[in-house]
Amino acid sequence: MSSDGYYRHPTIHRNAVVFVSEDDLWEVPLEGGIARRLTANPGMITFPAISPDGRTVAFTSRDEGHPEAYVMPASGGSPSRITWMGSFTYVVGWTPEGRVVVATDWERPFRADFQLWAVPVDGGPPDRLVAGPARSITFEPGGAGSVIARGVADPARWKRYRGGTAGTLWVDRRGDGQFRQLIRLPGNLASPMWLNGRIYFLSDHEGTGNLYSTTPTGRSLQRHTHHQDFYARFPSSDGVRIVFHAGADLWVYEPSEDQARRLAVQTSGSRSQRNRRFSEPTANLERFHLHPEGQPSGWQSSSARLKAGLRGLEPYP
Repeated sequence: MSSDGYYRHPTIHRNAVVFVSEDDLWEVPLEGGIARRLTANPGMITFPAISPDGRTVAFTSRDEGHPEAYVMPASGGSPSRITWMGSFTYVVGWTPEGRVVVATDWERPFRADFQLWAVPVDGGPPDRLVAGPARSITFEPGGAGSVIARGVADPARWKRYRGGTAGTLWVDRRGDGQFRQLIRLPGNLASPMWLNGRIYFLSDHEGTGNLYSTTPTGRSLQRHTHHQDFYARFPSSDGVRIVFHAGADLWVYEPSEDQARRLAVQTSGSRSQRNRRFSEPTANLERFHLHPEGQPSGWQSSSARLKAGLRGLEPYP
């Protein structure tokens, strides 16, 4: 039986959208419909990113404890771990030549002091990107430029935050490693995407997180979505379209039409995380109190009931 779920962290390549629901990866066609499950992993999965050629999905997983980067075939299959950083690490995308980009505080003196690394799909040694502190990056299509995001990575978690770690965008138009601030707005900016000669990003400087864009010089600011209830979150692009989630829904933005539409999705999961759970009470026992008449109070294990019965007592219901 199909039903609606909570969908987040979408990524797109042509007519396929991969997203997270029930802590696993699912795939659904661009026109929507019933999604098929790609993973059934024991750990939590987040931040998938489809490779530029559409053959591989990189994602963050906690299967072996702390979050690390994994890859798997986009059509489904066994995941392979590609990072062993032993720190907080999450996938942010791909380089144009096909390496996985991760943000991590590995080798940094402070927690959440993120920098970007490019990791080969075969799990070889990673290379640090010359970008300084950064949470995400987008590359100029067919060019040498790039844009990075610093500060808060998800404006929805720090709504209308205006403090010193508010998100900012920095652009390197020539590819020489010299970044300058793209645009100054009184809000949280995050998730840059470079396509169609413009740089798209999230901002909540007008109250609610929505999708905006500027030219690579930071001019001609335009607003493209108009959500008033839920923030637009974690957008991703294949260079043609942009997908993001807002509330529990997935959305597709078409730059050619300057319109966003909700992607109708149904998942046929077992909802196992909503099942009843039976816990051993003794493992959670913190204190007890004797019955005024000397009867055993509360729940007792079978051995305790046996001992109580030998003493001629009955367990207190």
